[in-house]
Amino acid sequence: MPPENPDFQTEAARSVAELPLPRRVVFWGFAGLVVAAVAFYLWWGLSFDVWIDNGVYAVVIVLLLFGLVGMWLMTPNPPTPPLPPAIHGPRP
Repeated sequence: MPPENPDFQTEAARSVAELPLPRRVVFWGFAGLVVAAVAFYLWWGLSFDVWIDNGVYAVVIVLLLFGLVGMWLMTPNPPTPPLPPAIHGPRP
């Protein structure tokens, strides 16, 4: 049964998009992808005794790159030094 408000989906999507999720939580989520990539590669190699497999490389590379790029994007920006105060002379 559809809701009475036709804009319900856009309101719901907007409310989900505005949820505060700390950058630290997202960073560790992406770090989990890196750990999952390494764990998957080790599990596959030990389970099937196959260390060279294109399919495994495809899965590991996708997990690893998403994890590393996500961690890189979620790192806090370095603090910028404060600008010196502007010196304004007398106006002519």
